[in-house]
Amino acid sequence: MDKIQYERELYEPLRQHLDDLGFDVRSEVRSCDLVAKKNDLIYIIEMKRHLSFDLLAQAVERQSYADAVYVSIPKPNNFKQDKIWKSKINVLKQLNLGLILVSKTGSTYMVEEALIPESIKPKRQSSRKRTALEKEFSSRSLDLNIAGSTGVPLVTAYREAALFIAYLIRKNGPQSTASLKTNGAHPKKTTSILNSNYYGWFSKSKDRIYALTAEGEHALKLYKPLADAFEALEAAYIEDSTV
Repeated sequence: MDKIQYERELYEPLRQHLDDLGFDVRSEVRSCDLVAKKNDLIYIIEMKRHLSFDLLAQAVERQSYADAVYVSIPKPNNFKQDKIWKSKINVLKQLNLGLILVSKTGSTYMVEEALIPESIKPKRQSSRKRTALEKEFSSRSLDLNIAGSTGVPLVTAYREAALFIAYLIRKNGPQSTASLKTNGAHPKKTTSILNSNYYGWFSKSKDRIYALTAEGEHALKLYKPLADAFEALEAAYIEDSTV
C-alpha cells in the first residue's frame, strides 16, 4: 500500500464511489469538502489527512443541515484494529459520524466505508444553511472544483453565471444586458454581475453595451472545461429543438 501524500488525492476516489452509489456530487460547496445529493438526501464528507479534533468539530457542525456526515482520511499504512483504533471508532459512533478510508496501491485507489452513521436523517437544526447549500449545489452545471486544493479559484454558482455571460459575449460579440438575458444569461443575476464587475471581466461602453476585457478572455481559457460545457449544452438544446 502506497502513501497518500495530499488531501486532494482523496477527492476523485470519493467522487467515483459516491457516483457509483447514484449520488450527484459537488465539491467545495459553501465550505464543505464534498456534498453528495440523491433524491432528498444530502450527505457531506469532510476530508483530512488524519483524524483530529478540528475535523470532528467541523463534521459535527455539518450535521445541523445534512442527513449524514462522514469524515474521510487515508487508510494508515500500518493499519491495525487495535485498542487505540477501536477507541477512535467508538468516538465516531458516539458522534453519529461515518468514516471512509481511502487506500492507494500504485495508481489504483480503494474506498472503504469503515463506519456508517447509526442514524440517517437526524433532527436538523438549521433549515437556512440547508437551503443555502441546496441552492449552491443545484446552481452548479459541473463539478470543476477539487476538494482539498489550495490556491485554486473555486467555481461557485456566481462565478459560473459570470463565466456564462463571458461565453455569450465571446460567441455573439458585445451585447446589452437585455440581449444577454434573451440569449440565456441568468435572469436575476446578470444585471448585478455586470454592474459590480467583481472579476474585471467586462467593459461597458457609453451606450451600455458590454464587451470582454483581457481578464475575461483569460478566464474563459482558465475555465475551458466549463466553457466547452456551455457550448455542448447549447448544441444539445438546438438539436432537440429541431427534432
